[in-house]
Amino acid sequence: MNNQKPFDISEFKNTIYSDPQRYDDEYWWKTDDMEFWKKILEMAPGKKVLELAAGTARLAIPLIREGAKYTGIEISPEFCKQAEKKLSHHKMDAMFIQGDIRELDLNETFDLIFIGFNSFLHLLKDDDAEACLKCVKKHMHKDTLFVIDIFVPNPLFLYRPETRFPVMEYIDSLTGELTKVEEISVYDSDSGINKITWFYNTPSQTDDKIYNFTMRMYFPDTMNRLLIDSGFTIQKMLGKHDFTDFQEDSELQIYICKK
Repeated sequence: MNNQKPFDISEFKNTIYSDPQRYDDEYWWKTDDMEFWKKILEMAPGKKVLELAAGTARLAIPLIREGAKYTGIEISPEFCKQAEKKLSHHKMDAMFIQGDIRELDLNETFDLIFIGFNSFLHLLKDDDAEACLKCVKKHMHKDTLFVIDIFVPNPLFLYRPETRFPVMEYIDSLTGELTKVEEISVYDSDSGINKITWFYNTPSQTDDKIYNFTMRMYFPDTMNRLLIDSGFTIQKMLGKHDFTDFQEDSELQIYICKK
């Protein structure tokens, strides 16, 4: 274990990360990366997999179906319970552990370690990212693949006016109501941190829920520096889930690394 102060779990009490049913309702459509992760699993030297910030088992389930011996680390206790419920429903064996990815010490190595769907952006400072990367290295053998999947920050999004913008619509699985989500974001260019507020509106209630979350905007030059300084070799940098190489206009930055 390192001496990095753990995330204050209270940060998650007024965020979507304490509401797994709503989170799953919002991201029911998020399947565009599943084939990518299946192919990454094929590239790994074995089937032993560690997912960081593993959510509610969205990626665990398809990877287990592909033969992965899966372990997931997730800081939200509610998400862990939701993941375990899903895995039980599908009669799948996996290890889901509540924990901080900057304080990880499982005393074993894995063939594939990854952090998907922008979760790395919740590491808000260089110290946080470096602590996480140090933990990752401890869990790698010489052939382990380590993969990070995040978006490329868009200045048009970061510097837009501080007014509400529509984000998404979805059907609430509990009430059957159409829910519309609006967003206000406030970006601090000095720290690179974007503070985001989501407002949930239903036909019967304006601002039925209000959730906050915070993300660090990592640009490619920063990610390259962090990975190299932390002792990783970037084997490939991709710009899409179809394995297209990263270009200046890419919306994603995907790093396939070894130590």
